[in-house]
Amino acid sequence: MQDTPERRIASLYGALLGAAVGDALGIAYENLPPSRAVRLFPKTDAFHLLPGIGLISDDAEHVVMTARALTSSGGDAHRFLLSLARELRIWIATLPAGTGLATARAGVKLWLGFPPERSGVRSAGNAPALRAALIGVACAENAALRGELTRLSTLLTHTDPKALAGAQVAAELGAHAALHFRNALTLDSVALVIEPVEGELRVLLDAVVESVAAGHTPEAFVRARGWTRGVSGYINHTISVVLHAWLCYPDRFEEAVQSLIRCGGDTDSTAALLGVWMGAQWGAAVIPTRWQTRLSDPLAHPALLHSVAQGVGKALSQQAPQPAPRPLFAIRLLRNLLFLTLVLTHVGRRALPPY
Repeated sequence: MQDTPERRIASLYGALLGAAVGDALGIAYENLPPSRAVRLFPKTDAFHLLPGIGLISDDAEHVVMTARALTSSGGDAHRFLLSLARELRIWIATLPAGTGLATARAGVKLWLGFPPERSGVRSAGNAPALRAALIGVACAENAALRGELTRLSTLLTHTDPKALAGAQVAAELGAHAALHFRNALTLDSVALVIEPVEGELRVLLDAVVESVAAGHTPEAFVRARGWTRGVSGYINHTISVVLHAWLCYPDRFEEAVQSLIRCGGDTDSTAALLGVWMGAQWGAAVIPTRWQTRLSDPLAHPALLHSVAQGVGKALSQQAPQPAPRPLFAIRLLRNLLFLTLVLTHVGRRALPPY
């Protein structure tokens, strides 16, 4: 498909919507081992935190915050860093539930007056991958800007070199998805993207390609790695398993998401990252309509996400800051307090059978 402003917005909207839907589906299964996850909630194609209603967690919020920072900065690297730091400070003040420890510590450091260049902590968690994937989609045609924004976004919260290496892969795959809008994914094209990767992540990605070529499922890949508790929040594990699901089900979002849920572990993060990549590649049409219509979160309903996508597209095409739509602070705070109540109720439910 020819590159046009409409195509870019469709790719961005698909990425945002995919992240939100994937996150909302995976949140109920987060940190459950594979066997317990499917026993507790066997219907893996439904929203369970609030039955019938899709609500996002911190993972999709990272994606949306990144989009707003891109909009309010117009793609300028310094303004982007300041904008993302501001987004993070406001977000922490709204008391989000289930925030990763490294991200929370970075947010507190920002409130204490640390500059964005020194707010990060030593961690290789997967939050930078979610932000970077959206950066890759937005900056698909500008490799230099994509790399610089990914670096700034990562070091804002995570300083472990593995976090940066993983985030760079997430960004490159996001760009690959956007540049191949509505075109099939192939093992050969992905192999070119991961060719520069080194170290532990390269070993995992090579294992993914071999596993997919042999016809193995993501669940089989997780078992073969010995990850009995499911996919951890470690960025290398997240990226490798999500890539496996994407390659196994390149145009079947529903099957790919359910596969990641059955893998267990950090299911909201893995499903959200998959949503960015697959949504960017195929647009909103790849996401079942029944999931889109039930995404009723005031922080991430479809109309809001489409407006955010339009803002990013306009800001980057004109290279000028644009207004970034966001819910009122009071609405975000009240929503998060209600969300915390749901999470605590859900934790209590996990203490009950079936085990």
